[in-house]
Amino acid sequence: MQTIPNLYFSSQKNTFYYLLALLFLFSSRLAAQSDTIFFNSKWKATVKDSAVYYRLKPVKIKTKKAIGRKIEYVDSLYVIKDYYIKNNTLQFEGYSKDIDGNYNAGKAKWYNEDGTLSSSRDFQKPAPGTFRVPSPPITYLNYSIADKSLLTLGTEFCLNCQTSKKLFLGLGYGVTNSYNGQYYGLPDLHLSYNVSILFAKIGTTHKNSYLLGGLTLMNFIDLGFGYSLPYDKSKAPAFEGFTMSLNLRFTRNKKAYSQPIGY
Repeated sequence: MQTIPNLYFSSQKNTFYYLLALLFLFSSRLAAQSDTIFFNSKWKATVKDSAVYYRLKPVKIKTKKAIGRKIEYVDSLYVIKDYYIKNNTLQFEGYSKDIDGNYNAGKAKWYNEDGTLSSSRDFQKPAPGTFRVPSPPITYLNYSIADKSLLTLGTEFCLNCQTSKKLFLGLGYGVTNSYNGQYYGLPDLHLSYNVSILFAKIGTTHKNSYLLGGLTLMNFIDLGFGYSLPYDKSKAPAFEGFTMSLNLRFTRNKKAYSQPIGY
């Protein structure tokens, strides 16, 4: 038979465990609520009582595992899942570069309240009927030498800076050294395709066209060799023959430059 003190301490012990269990359940419920974000019909953050949608706390996942391919400078993405609060069915699922879901990546899907698919989109591609504005302009400085030398300064646009294969569209103006005591200006229009450590470039002025290929150092320095063909050899400047070229790019747009091998 237990003594009165033993019964007392046993009762106190049971009460302690009961309170501990209640505290655990309460804290778990608070944690679950803090991991849920509620939105009204206009997707503004609100309290649960006036919410139409809710989102579970986004978790991070490796980019390649999430969308099956790498994105430059983005190591991980957030998994975004939104639900209708009325019946807890999925309203949206996709991936985002930020925890707030403002910068989507990869494929995303929207659902109706009955669970049927409403629409979908791949955010790595431009939306149908829209025009993607090129990346900020790049200043380029080019020195070429064939039968004479040519110094050109101009602007380039990176047409697909989201991938490792860069396509640069350039427009500039060059000046040749002396032809019989005269200097000539040559407007330049070109396309340069840069992949890894190689590039290929085709361009034209009103006097000649040219084709170059060679090595690139992170797209900052292009060192090329090719051929320049004048449209009219009888008129100066002919600027013809085998051509060597050194091209420099200057920009704050880091995506225009490639990463070193093994980065």
